[in-house]
Amino acid sequence: MNSKMAPYLKALAVMAALALLPPLVKFIAPDKWELTAHICIKILLNVGFGLCLWMMLQAGELSLGQGGFITIGGYTTGILVAKYNLISVVWLGYLAGALAAAAIALLLGYLIVHLKRIFFLLVTWSFAEMLHPVVTSFEHPFGGSMGIINIPPPEGLTIFGETWTGYYYLALVYGLSVLWIVWRIAGSKVGLITKSIGQNDTLVTFCGLYVRKYKVMIFVLGCFITGIGGGIMTSYLTAISPETFTFFTSLDIIMFNLIGGMGTITGPIVGAVILSGLNEYLFAAGYWRMVVYGLIIIFFITLLPGGMISLPAVLRKRFARKTKKQEVGLG
Repeated sequence: MNSKMAPYLKALAVMAALALLPPLVKFIAPDKWELTAHICIKILLNVGFGLCLWMMLQAGELSLGQGGFITIGGYTTGILVAKYNLISVVWLGYLAGALAAAAIALLLGYLIVHLKRIFFLLVTWSFAEMLHPVVTSFEHPFGGSMGIINIPPPEGLTIFGETWTGYYYLALVYGLSVLWIVWRIAGSKVGLITKSIGQNDTLVTFCGLYVRKYKVMIFVLGCFITGIGGGIMTSYLTAISPETFTFFTSLDIIMFNLIGGMGTITGPIVGAVILSGLNEYLFAAGYWRMVVYGLIIIFFITLLPGGMISLPAVLRKRFARKTKKQEVGLG
């Protein structure tokens, strides 16, 4: 009984620690809370984005277009809530952004989910890149190159006294909710089927299952959740422009899974924490980030293909091998 409850108790302990972080930081170093909240908000939202892609990767869908669906969610929220004031409730703007992302994902997914990994990656990348000239060229409804500004926060955040704290708890709820959804799907029948599809979709087809249905379903769900995060991120930044979510956004989400490890659900969480923190230091480097990213990719593919979550096992294996050699030498 205790062994079964241990994971849940650990999860509750982590959630309690995250919930108590704002008052703790404000008490110890109140002048540092704004910076701490900014980093934590980005990490928690990125955890959600990374988990959505991990869920899609289980079905063999390596998407380099998630930044595009974040853009769709963000622009939809900004257009409805700020530019034309068609919706007075920001929460509904988030939902509308998610539905817009899901609708486009449904159309795109039905056409491309049959493609293998590299071709699927190229098509999703092309789709995301197509959005940039579209939102830049049209003043209405996208605001042209200047984008959309004065996007308000959602109702109710004022109960925390300041928007920083409110957005922190909003991002925390988003990240934990995505984790719970992805975890539940991964352990369900649908999760087992999508994992089988990712390993060998031809064999799954021979088993009598309609592979395209499951792949489209996972793709649409991942983009729907990503669209919600795009709306939250946009209102947190109070503005969105063609340069807000770029190719680097999609690349970051893939890197979360590569750095953390694609083998388990904890991989993208670890990767998002590491890379989001690193990005704060590399932000001013601009395109030099690509040099750092290239070195990181080379390192993990050649030396640690299982990601950071595989590091303890790799160290144990090397230590055991070294110990065995020493024992043989002594013998």
